[in-house]
Order: sequence, then C-alpha cells, then structure tokens
Amino acid sequence: MSAIWFLIKKNITLLLRSKGSALTVIFAPLLIILILGLSYNTSSQFGLNIGVHSSSFTEDVTEFMDILKEEEFKIIKYESTLDECIEDIKNGFTHTCIEVPESFAIDGNTPKEITFYIDPSRINLVWMIQDTFKSKFDFKAQQVSEQLATDILGKLANAKEKVGAEKSKLDVVKEKNKAVSGSTESAKNTLTSVDLSVPTTTYDRSFLDNLSSEISEASQKIADAIEAIDETNLSAADKSSVNAILKDADEELDGAFMYINGTETNGTEIKGIPKLLGLMEQDLNDAKNKLTTAAGTISSTSSTLTSAAVSLGETVAAIDGVQAELSAVQTDIESQKVTDAGTIAVPLATKIEKVSAESTYLNYLFPPLLILVVMFSSLLLGTTLAMMEKNSPAFFRNFFVPIRKVTFIASTYLTNVILIVIQIAIILGISLFFLDDVAHLLPMTSLVLFITASVFTFMGMTIGYLLRSEETGVLTSISLGSLLLFVSGVILPIESISPLLRNITMFNPFVIAERLIREIFIFNSPFTVIWVDLAILLSYAIALFLIILILESLLHAHMVERFMKYHHKQLRQKVPKKNNE
Repeated sequence: MSAIWFLIKKNITLLLRSKGSALTVIFAPLLIILILGLSYNTSSQFGLNIGVHSSSFTEDVTEFMDILKEEEFKIIKYESTLDECIEDIKNGFTHTCIEVPESFAIDGNTPKEITFYIDPSRINLVWMIQDTFKSKFDFKAQQVSEQLATDILGKLANAKEKVGAEKSKLDVVKEKNKAVSGSTESAKNTLTSVDLSVPTTTYDRSFLDNLSSEISEASQKIADAIEAIDETNLSAADKSSVNAILKDADEELDGAFMYINGTETNGTEIKGIPKLLGLMEQDLNDAKNKLTTAAGTISSTSSTLTSAAVSLGETVAAIDGVQAELSAVQTDIESQKVTDAGTIAVPLATKIEKVSAESTYLNYLFPPLLILVVMFSSLLLGTTLAMMEKNSPAFFRNFFVPIRKVTFIASTYLTNVILIVIQIAIILGISLFFLDDVAHLLPMTSLVLFITASVFTFMGMTIGYLLRSEETGVLTSISLGSLLLFVSGVILPIESISPLLRNITMFNPFVIAERLIREIFIFNSPFTVIWVDLAILLSYAIALFLIILILESLLHAHMVERFMKYHHKQLRQKVPKKNNE
C-alpha cells in the first residue's frame, strides 16, 4: 500500500514539477468553466436575427414584429425580395426568415400560412428557434381565433335579437290572419244565407192561344157579316144568316173576354190575364225582396271584406318587413366566410422550409466534425512538434547552423501540414462513399481545410514555443481546443451567449472555418461569397506565423543565457557533492 502511495506522490511531483504544468492542470479547467460561465450567465433572450418578409408591411405585420421584439430579437425587414433574406441565412447573417401575409384577417376556410426558412445544418439552432417562436405564434393564433369567435358570436347575437323582434311581428300577423279568417268565414256564411233562388212558377199560356183563335174567328165572322150586309136586297134568310154570324162572333168575343177577365165557366177556373199578371207581380215582389236583402248582405259583406283587405295589406307589409329582416340576417350570416371549425381553432398555419436541399444528418454534421478533427489534430501536432524540436539535444547545435529561422519554422509547419493533409485526404475519400454529389466541392473544401489546418498548426506551435514542458503544452492545447469548441455553437448555440462575448466568438477560427465548410457543402456557395471569411482565416495564419517568428527570435536571442544558466545550476549542484566527499 505504501508503494502505491509513493508512486502516486512521484507522479504528482513530476506533473507539478513545472510551474506551467501545475498552473495548466489546476487552472485550465477552472478557466474554461469561468469563461463558459461568463458566456452563458445571461438572463437575456437568444440573440437571434430574425428576417421578416411580407408583400406589404401593414399594421398587422408591424404588430407581429412588435410581438417578436418583446423577446429582444433583432428584427430585420426585407421589403424587396425573399431571396435576399434566404441568402443572408446561408451566409449566417440571419438565423431565420419569416414570410408573413400582409394581413392576418381570415377571409375564407383556409388558414393564413406563415413560412419559416431555416438552415437545417444548424440542428441545435433549428430546435431552439421552433421552441422559442412556438409561444409567440400560439399567442398570435389565439388572438386571431378569438377575433373570429367574437365576430361569429356577434353575428349570432345580432341574428338572435332580430329573429326575436321579427317573431313578435309574426305573432301580430298571426292574430290578424285569424281575424281575417274569421271575417271571411262570416262573410261566407252571410253570402251563403242570401236567397238567390229563381221563382219556379209555371205560367199557363194556352189561354193566350185560345184567345188568339177566338178573336181571329170573331173577326172573320164580323167580316163575313159586313160582306153580307153590303150585299143588296137582303132577304130574311140573309138577315138571319147575318145575325147568326154576328151572334157567333159575339160568342167568340165573349169567350175572348172570358179568357181576358179570367171568369169561371161551369165551375172551371180559367187563368186569364189578370191572374197571370198577379202571379208575375207576386214573383217580381219576391225577387225584389230577395235582391234588397242580397244588396244589404253584400254591402255588409263588402265592408267586412274591405276590413279584411286592409288587414291582409298590413299582414303583407309585416311579412315583407320580416322577410327583409331575415334577408339581412341571412346576408350577415353569409358574410361570415370562415365556417370551418379547424380554421377557427387554428387560424395560423406554420410551414417550415429549408434553405438547402434535403439531406441526411451526416451532411449537416459533417462540417463541424471535419473542423473538429482538423483543429485538435493540428493543435496537438503543432504543439508536440514544436516542443520536440525545442527540447531536442540538437536544438542548441542548430543555433550555430547557417540556416535561417524561417526554415525551421517552415519545416515544423510543413511536417504538421503533411500529416494533416493525409488525414483530410482519408476523411474526404471515405466521405465520397456516404455523401452524394460532393466530388466537385472537394477542391474548394481542400483549400479551406488547408488554411484552417495552417491556423491551428501555428496556434499549436505558438503554445509549444511559449511553454517549456511537453505535458503542459498538450494540456494547454486540449484546453484551448475545448474552449474553442464550447463557444463555437456546435454544442450550445452561440446565440445563447451574452451579447458582448457573442460578438467576440464570431471571430473564433473554429466558427469561421465551420461556417465556410457548411456554406460549401450545404449551399454550394461560390468563392465570391466566402472570400471574406477565407481572408480572415488567412490573416490569422499570417499573424500567428509572425508571432511564432518573433518567439523564435526571442528564443534564439536568449539561447546562450539559458544554456549558461542551465549549466551553472548543474555546476552548483555538483560542487556541494564534492565538498561532502
């Protein structure tokens, strides 16, 4: 057990023998935690740049933008075209673009569609955007839904009020119809009671025929008598004949007078002219009475029907009024164009559009993974090669070799780059089997990776020249790589960092390199789009190279002093040993 303890103590002593190693082991994790704590120790909302495009920025669109501003989002208006906003998403200037209609008023059974344009390669940011905006869109959708429900309920209340008012009018119409029905029934009964029957008395006209015959015969006989009288030398016989004719004529005339006067003969009643006239007079009186009664009845019925006509006119007017009100209610109800329950419940529909072609998650994760491998490999190799050269026994001899310092730096750099290029070639070669249609992107990708590897190689070499022990350099390289990774947006979104540090991390070489690879692989961006970021990386490489050159010069300037100090220390350690002997 004591042996284990002594071995542990020996390892700790070796690790802490160098002050740099001790500080790196103890303070590097604390420093990383401190920086991350300061970065994410903010209560402000995510620093998202939200692009908003609409065909017209109306009051509804402005109100929607004000809702987004409540979450401290930076709103960018794109009034010209949507393509400009999409290009800014690809370039990383805008995190999402929202295409909204010019009005949120629902004018049909189709919900208003709000389209999100997002970069699918930033997976953690996509979910953050969706979760962040969900509550805002739910709130806006609730407002629109409440407005629709209010309109519908208002129209229903208006319809209820008008139908109630028209119902009372219909009750009045119903009462008037009952009164008109009673009046017409009474008029019907009154007209039915009127006696308009035709007299059925049969008038005997046979006596008129007999009277005509008697008068004709009497007239003939009188004429014969006149002729007989006119003859001269009338004899007694002739006179007797004339007298007989006249007597017959007289009898005939008496018969005619009997028919005229209607006298009875032999107990038989003869219906003469007076009788006939009496019957006719009686029938005429009966007809007159009936007509008088009918005239009174018709006059009374006419008054009743006039009153009924007035009531019917009022009823028709009331029905016309009811019809007009019901038509108004119908028009009001028909003006409600939203009748679908689903549209009322969800008036706003969100649609997610990707600004790149549909790909697998490997396509989206490939850029950060590739930069991650290049970063750690370059950092560790650069640090290791620099430490190996600096701590090599031949380092002092190289001081006297007539070779420029730039040559030593270039050799270390090229050695590291060759190893990284081999790794990159293997990775890109394997990627051809898993990623489709990326062969034409390899030249530009190789250029970006070469510059990226140069930056991190120089960064690792800088650490190697600054520190003394190799283990300290390795720990520092790993710590630096971890720090750059944590603030790169691969693990946690950069947008959740405090605003000040967020602006600083945008110049993180890991962030710039990852953005370049993503723009090339995902969006096929041309050189004219990425040249600015590429120039920044190249400037990093040049600046680090100059720093290494300065450190190399300082190291060689103090080479003899360090050598004498080192050997003087060894000499002082040997002198006490000889004195003790």
